[in-house]
Amino acid sequence: MAYKVLSLKWRPQSFQDVVGQDHITQTLINAFEQDRIAQGYIFTGPRGVGKTTTARILAMALNAEGGASSNFDPHSVISREIADGRSLDVLEIDGASNRGIEEIRNLREQIKFAPMKGAFRVIIIDEVHMLTTPAFNALLRTLEEPPSHGKFIFATTDIHKVPATIISRCQRFDFNRISLQIISERLEFILKEEGISFDPESINAIAKKADGSMRDGLSLLDQAISFCGKEINYDGVVKALGLITDELYFEFTRCIREKDSTGTVNMLSSFSSFGIPAPEVMVGMGGHIRNILYAGVKDGESLLEMNTEHKQRYIQESESWDRRDLLRISQVLTDVAATIRRAEDPYLLLEMTVLKLLEMDQSFYIDQIISNGGSSLKVRPKNPERPKSVQPIKKPLNPIVKKKYTDPEKEQTAPAPVVQDPVVSIKDKNEKNDIEEQLENKLEKEAVVISTPPVLNIEDILEHWPSIMEKINLVRPSIGAILEECKPDEFDGNNLMIKTTGGSGFSVKMVERGIPTIEKILADEMGSPIKVNFVNGDGNKRSKSKSNKKKPEIHPNDNKLFNKIVEVFDGEILR
Repeated sequence: MAYKVLSLKWRPQSFQDVVGQDHITQTLINAFEQDRIAQGYIFTGPRGVGKTTTARILAMALNAEGGASSNFDPHSVISREIADGRSLDVLEIDGASNRGIEEIRNLREQIKFAPMKGAFRVIIIDEVHMLTTPAFNALLRTLEEPPSHGKFIFATTDIHKVPATIISRCQRFDFNRISLQIISERLEFILKEEGISFDPESINAIAKKADGSMRDGLSLLDQAISFCGKEINYDGVVKALGLITDELYFEFTRCIREKDSTGTVNMLSSFSSFGIPAPEVMVGMGGHIRNILYAGVKDGESLLEMNTEHKQRYIQESESWDRRDLLRISQVLTDVAATIRRAEDPYLLLEMTVLKLLEMDQSFYIDQIISNGGSSLKVRPKNPERPKSVQPIKKPLNPIVKKKYTDPEKEQTAPAPVVQDPVVSIKDKNEKNDIEEQLENKLEKEAVVISTPPVLNIEDILEHWPSIMEKINLVRPSIGAILEECKPDEFDGNNLMIKTTGGSGFSVKMVERGIPTIEKILADEMGSPIKVNFVNGDGNKRSKSKSNKKKPEIHPNDNKLFNKIVEVFDGEILR
């Protein structure tokens, strides 16, 4: 005898065998008991939830031996003929391949004839939404007033494409996605009947992969049995179905929580090795974060479709997270999931998203910062892994301990160190300013007296110029790009002359706008206030004073300058 796949072998043969659709089966059973059978039914819902199967069972019940009854014998001759598609009284067609008006006219003619063996002539149209508009119109009159022995049963996965005139003439039943627990119980029952051993973890993985479809679950089970044989185990199911293990998702959240860059790279490599499309991986990450969120809410574990062991693990994971951080991560994943399917390189977008999450700081409440004065907040530095190419300062400029410079004319004391960039959600901008002022006043009380600024020379400036340029490029890339062609020329202990090249006044003016930024970075780096002036290559001095200055002209023929502008601002020259 030829092998019969599980989805056909274990196809429900009665209303009692249909799982996960009790609201529909009970309604139909009551309709038979009360003799309230409608002339037309329309079943809608996702794939693989039992729409066509229920339609056949309904046809069996209508043509049961001894009259229509919900308690029919599924093994009778008539029932077997209907189940096998051999009955002359039950016509089952596919709406996708029989969608024209001529096919519908033939059905109208056939339903007029009395049934051969049963009590009713039943017409089942699967995927009815595929019919053409003329075909629907040809069906309307017959559907509204069919012969006493005629019944129509429609099935569709897209109810919105079915005309309202058709729906209004039928009783509509909406089939639901089958829960993970019900699918798991059904799979376990079938495996016991088949004499195949299994473990709960593997059944849970198959049921989760089925995504609410019992037919998909049985097909996946068939595939797992073919790979594992008479003993189904979790590792075999993962390999057979190409699943991403839960361990990998837990490793994902661990790396994000602990800022483990090495572990993150290894995790991304593991995701890529599975060969699963990046959008599915992104959906899996979002579902994992969703489970952690629900596990941390009171009674939220009831929303988790998994066994008790998995629920407990998610509850433990939720204890290590701040809910606000999880919501921020979920928002990032949701935003990316909406665009990743259209990305040219989905895996690159996935990797960049995970690295972005790696740089996400911890959330704090504003009142927590005020009450602690910022002293107890542990904020990760912006750049924990400094590139090897950046060399640290080899020796101090002054035997006195170096402190960050503050202009004595503006402040008499230097503020104590403040935590860097805590991530705080602020609803009101004015409230933020008031809080910052309170915090600043609190920290001023703990200020220390500034030491005497160190004595500097041009050699000190040149020694630290690469580090100064690096900071300028980070803060003002446009200024840094122009300063690459400039160099410190003279220094008298307080004023620094920087010689410019290129012959264009535009670049000098652009840099002059950033003089306050340059002076601040120089003061932070050298520990002493330094005034900056620029001098052209021809020796003409330019200061930051704007009095009696003629507006510099842009030289259109200065190709070098325009090329630099195009490079810095990612633009193009229009002629």
